[in-house]
Amino acid sequence: MGVTSGTDGSADESARSDGATAAPVPSIRPQSKLPRAGVPSSWRCWATVWVAPPDPADPGGQKPRRVPPPSVRSGPGPHAVPIRCGAVLRPKNGEPVPIPYCARHLRSGDAGALAVAAPSHSGGGGRCLVARADLPAGYRMAFFGKRGRCPPCTVDDRAISFYPPNRRTGRNTADGRLNNTNYNGVLRPEGTGDLIQYAACPGPSERQNMRSTFQYWGVRNGENGGLEFVTTEEVKAGTQLCHWYGSGWFPDRGLKRLDVGTEDYPAPKRRSKIKAETQHDD
Repeated sequence: MGVTSGTDGSADESARSDGATAAPVPSIRPQSKLPRAGVPSSWRCWATVWVAPPDPADPGGQKPRRVPPPSVRSGPGPHAVPIRCGAVLRPKNGEPVPIPYCARHLRSGDAGALAVAAPSHSGGGGRCLVARADLPAGYRMAFFGKRGRCPPCTVDDRAISFYPPNRRTGRNTADGRLNNTNYNGVLRPEGTGDLIQYAACPGPSERQNMRSTFQYWGVRNGENGGLEFVTTEEVKAGTQLCHWYGSGWFPDRGLKRLDVGTEDYPAPKRRSKIKAETQHDD
């Protein structure tokens, strides 16, 4: 996962090598609740879409128009605002709660809120995940992929372990505690529209600004599954979204953990690092 090779259609952004500052972008609201098992009315698509007022030149246009999501570099078009997609979802494989993205957003990911960008230092060969617009703390996102066996550490690895939820409740709890004893392979996002696979692990002087909640979607031995992530703080447009990979991820692959923030797409600094830099400036 993280800064890695690959492309992703409409969610892809070029590096801001010219140093231009993005225009102000309207804030996106967090989703209010998790979808609940047995309550189909709560099964709505989480993704953010952008709309503009009806076109006055169109006599039949009475509803807001969907418009392309804003560029991280230039911001949205005039009067464009973010809303929730809200499309009705249906389980496909008997899961108690479906992955909270509609078919359209399973193909593209939540590209209204997130963008895959190429930092200027990468030479076009690396990717990272950034906020397309200002995101609030508590913004929910879904990592998703095809269930299978864990790949060896010698290959490009973006997989996340899968712990299927309870078929009745749709939650990963047992007696009020997280259930981490029902491992069922991994979720591999390659070949899907998932965007979370591009989120980097923060480096030694950086901190995470998103985390997994251990809320999974899917069924045991099923074809697909998902895992909820949530922002832990406000994330400004153009800032990288980072989460902790685990203490063994880098040593297992013979890699050294490094800072991932760049001038064009910064990563949040550890608060102790910010304090030290502030004192040094004084």
